[in-house]
Amino acid sequence: MNRSLAAFVVMISLVMPMHYARATGVLDFNLVDINTLTTLLNNNQLPQVIPNAIIKTFGIYTAHRSYQGATSIFKSNSMDIFIEGTMVKIGDDLNKALVAEGVPAVNLQNVPAAPAIKVHLVKALNESADIGLSGILVGSQYILGLDLKIVLDDPEEGITKALRIGYTHSHVPISYVTSCTVWSPELVFSRKLYFAEPYIGLGARYITGTLTIPFKIVAGPVSVDHTVTQDGSGSTAYAFTGVYFRLLGAQGLRLGLEGSYDISGYPTMGMVFGLGF
Repeated sequence: MNRSLAAFVVMISLVMPMHYARATGVLDFNLVDINTLTTLLNNNQLPQVIPNAIIKTFGIYTAHRSYQGATSIFKSNSMDIFIEGTMVKIGDDLNKALVAEGVPAVNLQNVPAAPAIKVHLVKALNESADIGLSGILVGSQYILGLDLKIVLDDPEEGITKALRIGYTHSHVPISYVTSCTVWSPELVFSRKLYFAEPYIGLGARYITGTLTIPFKIVAGPVSVDHTVTQDGSGSTAYAFTGVYFRLLGAQGLRLGLEGSYDISGYPTMGMVFGLGF
């Protein structure tokens, strides 16, 4: 698999609004030449707002999204498998960081939203708990997520309430991110119907990660390769709503639709499609 195809599968070069010399074609947006950031280097480090903005953007994009309501799937079947497709609008955190340091802002009009594709598995542990897994793997690069949902209250009639803890770990050096970790606690409220479960929820994300960025520093006729490794972090809060359909019976089709609003400016819209077992 060539590098451009790998970048397409992982969908990561869309997240990093900067030039990546090895990407080609539709993925090479040339929004920011990475080497223009050499002017910001001080003692071999970038201003902390830059890695913070990049890690926050990357973490929100790659974060595990369960596409599930508050009820355990134990009441209908034991396991669901589906494919996720989510569009994530890229926020202005990197733009604000660049402008604050005197670097021209990125033209995000060329990348209004970035697609994320993952495979999911949801397994019922009992009638009060589910575990969910998601991810994509390309060679040695990966995005892996999981969540544990605990049902707090599940009345016969009325609103079901649950606490869900999500976790994501990514290793995508093709986008300079050697590691990124996201914790996502959520409160979920839903009403289970015969074939569908509409839900709403509130959540937060706490993001940490490490960048490893190669620079080429030019001084007259001499150029020197230089690598900066730096940690970054960020946080945000969001609200989401969706509906999860169980069609053609317990062991039938699964279809989920979900949208979210993020206070940092990263709204999403997506869907899942799969099977119940």
